[in-house]
Amino acid sequence: MAKEIQQLVVGMTRDGDIVVKSGRGRMYSVKKAADLEFTCEDLFKDVEKELYATIDTEAETWECISIE
Repeated sequence: MAKEIQQLVVGMTRDGDIVVKSGRGRMYSVKKAADLEFTCEDLFKDVEKELYATIDTEAETWECISIE
């Protein structure tokens, strides 16, 4: 299995988790890494641009480590 995967960012939960959509169309939330600075306002800076989350799959609970 890949150590890191990229998924399309579709939103955020009230708890601050990142909601992503997999290539198969399934949506799920992923915890943000402690050092990741990303807020709901960042989602709306450029609504024409798709954001992708890089997810660390080796962590016990998958974590979003960056958003591009």
